Amino acid sequence: MTQLSEIKRHIDSFARPNGYNIYSWDLTKRLALEVWECHLLNRPCRRNLNYLCNEFYQMIRKPDGDYIVPRQSFRTF
Repeated sequence: MTQLSEIKRHIDSFARPNGYNIYSWDLTKRLALEVWECHLLNRPCRRNLNYLCNEFYQMIRKPDGDYIVPRQSFRTF
């Protein structure tokens, strides 16, 4: 994925998890888009990416399954 419009469609394809309100889900999707923007611009992501929902971690993966940020830079559930 190399275009923001394509990435936004990818991010929007995920369903909001149970327990996430609309505001939290919107923030999660915006953070995922920000991480992708950093990736496309070849800049490091300086945001804390720890302990978000599982869907977020799927959003920041390439189609081949590789994360767009170094896997050791964040923790998941």
